[in-house]
Amino acid sequence: MKAGIQTRLLILTTVVLGTFLTLAGVVLDRSFKASVLTNAEEQLRIVIYSLMGAVEDDGASLRFDGALPEPRLSQPESGLYATVTARHGLTAWQSPSALTSSVHFPESADSLAAGDFVFFSFDEQAARFILSYAVIWGDTEDAVLTFTVATDQQPFQAEIQGFRRNLYVGLGAVTVFFVLAQWLAVRVGLRPLRTMAAEVRALEEGQRESLSEDYPKELQGLAENLDRFVAHEHRSRSRYRRAMEDLAHSLKTPLAVIRNALAEGADQQQELLGEQLDRMESTVTHQLSRAAVSGPVVVGRAVNVFTLVDRLVRALQKAYGDRGLELINELPPDLSVRADERDVMEMLGNLLENACKYTHSKIEVRALSTTPVIIEIADDGPGIDPELRQEVLNRGTRADVLQPGQGIGLAMVQDLLAAYEGHLEITESSLGGASMRLVLG
Repeated sequence: MKAGIQTRLLILTTVVLGTFLTLAGVVLDRSFKASVLTNAEEQLRIVIYSLMGAVEDDGASLRFDGALPEPRLSQPESGLYATVTARHGLTAWQSPSALTSSVHFPESADSLAAGDFVFFSFDEQAARFILSYAVIWGDTEDAVLTFTVATDQQPFQAEIQGFRRNLYVGLGAVTVFFVLAQWLAVRVGLRPLRTMAAEVRALEEGQRESLSEDYPKELQGLAENLDRFVAHEHRSRSRYRRAMEDLAHSLKTPLAVIRNALAEGADQQQELLGEQLDRMESTVTHQLSRAAVSGPVVVGRAVNVFTLVDRLVRALQKAYGDRGLELINELPPDLSVRADERDVMEMLGNLLENACKYTHSKIEVRALSTTPVIIEIADDGPGIDPELRQEVLNRGTRADVLQPGQGIGLAMVQDLLAAYEGHLEITESSLGGASMRLVLG
């Protein structure tokens, strides 16, 4: 089972934050440890300088008048010890704290040059930090004394451990706090998605008709597309149902007439039978066309109307080549509509074919508006009387009975436009004939 978005974000946040804080903890721990060691060395350096300033040399031995500069040097097991050695490791002086505690100092006098400080850790008896300093003490370069001071590591290690404990406890608390804060932020941030998922389930179960409208702008487009998809599906089902109901109802009368005519003798009813069959054919064609309407598309690319009209114009010029008709496409080359290409082809094809039937010589296709899209197909034919303009949009109604046809072309166009929330307007064109205006959107 795949992890959800919330779980993935929490895992990613925990890993990234844990890694970052761990690295930060390591850096801080090392920095603090280095700082403690530097502080220990500085403390020992100060003790050496104070001893050098307080020592008295009577030529035979070293001595200190009065109290030692650091009181802990006089106390047993004080944790601070000092010694002064001459060349060849000879001890010239040891602090009382070192004598009473039997502290062992490493032999470093012979390896140290005058003026050198050496700081190191020594663990033979107990863990201690040791600082040695060699200095020329006298008139000759051979008179070199090495001052060595040692201090127990335990106070410094305790300080490091205390800092380390507080550091990792603090970083752990910060990690937990940030993970909880991130969890809360993710839950709040993903609440619209959970709401959408619940509403989609309610749509599937038929408990609601559409999604709510209070989504953030990042999800608003998705919610609108889902609503359009649901509405499109509802319209399609309703259209199929209505088409089938209308088809069944419309065929009842012609079938009854044919049945009666056959009972009376078909030879005398040829004209009546032909009329009823034409009526049935017209009804079936119309209802199937209504059922096949795609309607507004939810996803898909826009249809370039200029290219579509250009193809229709070339086909109609060949079909009506004997009449020498002039078909002019004045649409903008980039004019597009978001619709099913077959629907647009059906609408424009019907209107252009009607115009070719009734025009004298010229047809113009132009865009009166791009928002909303209004396309006008104008001809120089006889036009349509104002009192008939609404009637010709009804199925089976024809303004001219001389031309062949069933009177359902404009009704089909009207049904298609209705599916796209548009309509068809019939007026008088500037060429003197009829003007068919498709208003989409």
